[in-house]
Amino acid sequence: MRPPIILRMLSIIFRFIVYLRKTLYEAGFLRVIDIGIPVIIVGNISIGGTGKTPITLWLSEELRKKNQKVGIISRGYKGKNKRQEPIIINSDHSAAEYGDEAVYLAQESNAMICVCTNKVKAAKLLKEKGVDIIISDDGLQHYALGRNIEILIIDSNRLFGNALMLPAGPLREDIERIASVDLIMVNGSKILTKDEPLLTNNPIVYFTIENEEVREVNSNQIRSIIDFADTEVQVLAGIGNPERIYSELKKKGLHIIPIMAEDHELIDLDTIEKEATIPIFITPKDYVKYQGKMRDNTWLLNPKIRIKERLMIDSILNKLIGRNL
Repeated sequence: MRPPIILRMLSIIFRFIVYLRKTLYEAGFLRVIDIGIPVIIVGNISIGGTGKTPITLWLSEELRKKNQKVGIISRGYKGKNKRQEPIIINSDHSAAEYGDEAVYLAQESNAMICVCTNKVKAAKLLKEKGVDIIISDDGLQHYALGRNIEILIIDSNRLFGNALMLPAGPLREDIERIASVDLIMVNGSKILTKDEPLLTNNPIVYFTIENEEVREVNSNQIRSIIDFADTEVQVLAGIGNPERIYSELKKKGLHIIPIMAEDHELIDLDTIEKEATIPIFITPKDYVKYQGKMRDNTWLLNPKIRIKERLMIDSILNKLIGRNL
């Protein structure tokens, strides 16, 4: 359905503002800050979940294996602490205070996590702390921070929606922005054809995020998801694209009862069915908000990244590391 004309008009205005801002940076009227160490941007041009944070974690681990000390920048989205000054957090920090993504990154990686709305300040602090390389989880549109590599994450099912910019469509930037990134990573098994509006000959790498087992949060018992086939399961997935998880679990034979939660939303646990015979599946990013508060028979999903064309990414990372030696 075509968006209302008022939204399309606002979309045109937003597109002009984004274009003007980008042009001012490219022309040198607004300053781009070179931190002095390699910076990788992992981002997207559309709203909603595409898989940025899992890819950030995967890249961090790959770089750690190459003996790199990694720093990760997170804005701390939906955290109460709207920091203008950077802070290094760890797994003990509060998700309510610093955002679920930031605390999830701290729990799941060996990287140094810096939270700040100002990515340049965050990058400078990470450099002062001695990291070798920085990954910005999101930040494609934060042009003030100089970068060596831009990685664009795309959802293979949703792609770019109606290809219109906000608020008439899902795009943060014009679709032509795709042509300027260094690498495109496509989340999903759907292979994009030449007819898709990618507008670029840049390298494309496909990946999937799969869940094969779950862990009971109170007993630490581990079970295969297949064990829950033909079983009703409540699913708490307050992430950008919960439909991908719902679809995966349905294909494995589970009967899904979604627990409605917006992306990053902290819900009232009293609204969840208390009957312990009905299992609850929860994503890791949600669980950091409710640790120690979930009832028995709550099972933590364990997403794993499966990446094709690993050699291509390995080559890019090796060149970046070599530049830093």
